[in-house]
Amino acid sequence: MEKGRILIVDDEEDILQSFQIILEEEGYYVETFQDAVEAIKRLKEKDFDLVMSDMRMPNMTGEEFLVELRKFNKITSFIVMTAYGTIENAVRCMKEGAFHYISKPIDFNDPVIWKLIEEAVEKSKILQENIKLKRELETLKTDKNPIITKNPQMLQIIEYIKKVALLDLTILIYGESGVGKELVARAIHNFSPRSDKPFIPINCANISPDLMEAEFFGYKKGSFTGATEDRKGIIEKANGGTIFLDEIGELPMDIQGKLLRFLQEKEIRRIGDDKAIYVDVRVIAATNKNLQELVEKGKFREDLFYRIEGLKVHIPPLRERKEDIPLLVKNFIETFNEKYNTNIKGTTSKAMEILLNCNWPGNIRQLENVINKACVLASDSEYIDENHIDPEIRSASEKEFPLEYSEAKKMHMDKFMKTYLKVILTMTEGNITKAAKLANIERQSLQKLLKKYNVNPSEFRNQP
Repeated sequence: MEKGRILIVDDEEDILQSFQIILEEEGYYVETFQDAVEAIKRLKEKDFDLVMSDMRMPNMTGEEFLVELRKFNKITSFIVMTAYGTIENAVRCMKEGAFHYISKPIDFNDPVIWKLIEEAVEKSKILQENIKLKRELETLKTDKNPIITKNPQMLQIIEYIKKVALLDLTILIYGESGVGKELVARAIHNFSPRSDKPFIPINCANISPDLMEAEFFGYKKGSFTGATEDRKGIIEKANGGTIFLDEIGELPMDIQGKLLRFLQEKEIRRIGDDKAIYVDVRVIAATNKNLQELVEKGKFREDLFYRIEGLKVHIPPLRERKEDIPLLVKNFIETFNEKYNTNIKGTTSKAMEILLNCNWPGNIRQLENVINKACVLASDSEYIDENHIDPEIRSASEKEFPLEYSEAKKMHMDKFMKTYLKVILTMTEGNITKAAKLANIERQSLQKLLKKYNVNPSEFRNQP
């Protein structure tokens, strides 16, 4: 497999020949030129990952070559090969955008030289991939369609939901937790005639059963203790629009009955009110459970099941659409760059390899959380590398671990978590509430982690 594409410019033919042989033996594609003017023409025709140029050449110096290249190409890495006496010029080239310089004569037995070449090629590839992903994101993401995918199955689903969005029927979305069911529901709403009306998402698993009726249907003033005023429920607030009921399998049986009545009659009654209110709302439901099995166990109403399962959409898990991972990672990095005011350009190839090899049991939500942590740890870096990725993810594709590996894995995990906790506390000046929000976890969970890893938040607070 080709490691990268390198273009070499030097006015000494024997140097070009020897460099080409050595680099090609290492797996690089190489083209050579004795004239920088001719090399510029080639660089306009073909993409290269790295240019290695001598400093002193007829017709055009290495510095002039770099300036000319950067007029139309800011991606390809540039290494200056400089003899004694031109170091100052090489340093000036670095200020103008060169990746680095190498002193001549070049000793290819020196591992530092190979590391420099590898890093230069890697940087160029990352920038090229970054531009490609950015263009793809701009093409895929629209105001109506928030779904980021180039997976053939998902693209078919998008075409399907564009059609069913116009039918104004109840839709049931199946899929594992974290696959993006809410985004699909939002896309259905956006493609529907109701797009200018409210879209209200509700996670049924997050509402206390004691409060669910009031949340869904509202209440009249004085209908129970604490009801100090009339209040609309979620369904009434969504009038004219769409309500998305995530984890509908968690609904208590009595609420299932009231929801069924609403779907049949398009009417609701607030708690404490004997007057019915007509409400025009489309219902999109979602579940990660098998509702048919819940029906058979008597935990879900059969009549409600058939009422909401008029149209079905099944969202595949992330492990079945891994071609979407680079796009999703790029999108998350852009989101967190804005959130944290950072300028992370992308991931190294090793980091992306780790992300692609993971099976992601928590799907897109888990990937987002991993990139969130990585962006915090890489806040002072240009790229997310493997050391910024949660060690649990790094080892997720391994089936079995020998004892020594398990101990090493735990050591790396402990070091990673301790560093991560210190970083978020530094960013929030020791404020646990803000740090918990930044980490997207509960405050109590963060306090447990701080205690476990012996991190004292008071050390990060500004002293008067």
